[in-house]
Amino acid sequence: MKRPTEQADGNRGIVMTLEQILAEAKTLPLDEQQALCDALNAWLRTRSKPLTEAEFELHLKNEGLLSEIPPPITASSAYTQRQPIRVTGKPLSETIIEERG
Repeated sequence: MKRPTEQADGNRGIVMTLEQILAEAKTLPLDEQQALCDALNAWLRTRSKPLTEAEFELHLKNEGLLSEIPPPITASSAYTQRQPIRVTGKPLSETIIEERG
């Protein structure tokens, strides 16, 4: 099933299932199949490194999982001056383990 998607450059594109892509690839002449294989292998070699945080955030935004990329937190005073709250009863981790048990 094909479904519209918005690409990083703002253009609308079509997303195909893996089965559809493989079926289309089988219709290519042998030399184009080899070129496709070479291109995929080159792409996989360059993508073997993990995404940076910025690349990952951009990927999430492009997939529609983030509406905007939040700016990085620059003021650390909110974190360094925080005060832990007092909790009575058994630790939360114990409760979680019991409920999963």
